[in-house]
Formats: sequence, C-alpha cells, structure tokens
Amino acid sequence: MSAKFEIDYEEVEKLEQKFKRIPDNIENIINSYLHKDAPKLAKNRIVSLMPLSQKKEGIHAKQSNPLRVKKINLGFEILPKRKFNYLVFPDQALGTSVGNNPDEFMQRGLNQSINDIMEGLNEHIDHYLEEEF
Repeated sequence: MSAKFEIDYEEVEKLEQKFKRIPDNIENIINSYLHKDAPKLAKNRIVSLMPLSQKKEGIHAKQSNPLRVKKINLGFEILPKRKFNYLVFPDQALGTSVGNNPDEFMQRGLNQSINDIMEGLNEHIDHYLEEEF
C-alpha cells in the first residue's frame, strides 16, 4: 500500500516555458521541491483522511507520524512506517475490513494534494528563476 506521485508532463504545460529558460539542472531543481516540500503536503492530506478506529487503545496512526517518504527521480512515494503497516486493512478493505468499501485514503489524499503540489512546484521554479536571472 502506497501513494505514488510522479510528474505527468500533460499537467505541466505551463512549466514548459520555464524549463526552457533553466539550464541543465532543471531535474535537480524539480527534485529538490518534490523531495522536501511536496511530500509534506501529500502526507498532511492523507493523514487528514485516515479513519480513526474506535476500537484501538493508545496512540492511533492518525495521531502520530505514520508515513515515510521514498524519493524517486521526479517524484516520491508515500508509504506507512513499519509499525503502521496495518493501515492497509482499512485502505484496501482487507482483514476485519472485508465487506466494507475500500477507503483508499492514501490515493485520495495524494490526488487531493496534486493541485497544491503543482502550484508549489511552479512557485519553486519561479523563485529559482528570480534568483538566477
């Protein structure tokens, strides 16, 4: 279970002109944003959509820091930390959640954060262009 974000070039047409103005290090500039700031946006949205079990005692994943980020070139993947791997059950309607509709809070949270991520990426590149030129 994970939620993976990768740049879809169909969605970044307004970045195309900016890409042409930046020298060879555009990939590093994009990765710097996607590996530092963008995952925070997605993680916050995902956690806000997590169900809060009424049965579980103690600290629940939603009240903790349950997610980790795997960096990939021009993207990132959000996964639960090992002790929160049980989140797959409500997300995918497995185990005791069989018979329920899958919640899919991981993917829904990522999908809901895409506009904010793309806006932030545009601002990040604009900031770089202002500094460089």
